[in-house]
Amino acid sequence: MNRVKCLLVFSALLLGCADLATTNKILELGFREANPFMQTAQAWFGVWWLIPKLGFTLVVMALLWRSKNI
Repeated sequence: MNRVKCLLVFSALLLGCADLATTNKILELGFREANPFMQTAQAWFGVWWLIPKLGFTLVVMALLWRSKNI
C-alpha cells in the first residue's frame, strides 16, 4: 500500500470527524448548518442527521482507497 494513499484516507477520516465535531458545537450554540444539503438532511433525519454526513465521509474514503492514481 502506498503511504501517500494511506495518508489521504486517514486525512479524510480525520477531517470528517473534525467536521462532525465542529458542526455539533455550532448547532449547540444555536447556529445552523451552512451546507444546504446537510440542512435538508437535518430536517429529514432529525437527530440522526450525522448518518448522511458520516456516510459521505466513508464514500470519499472508499473512493480514495480504490483510486489507481496517487
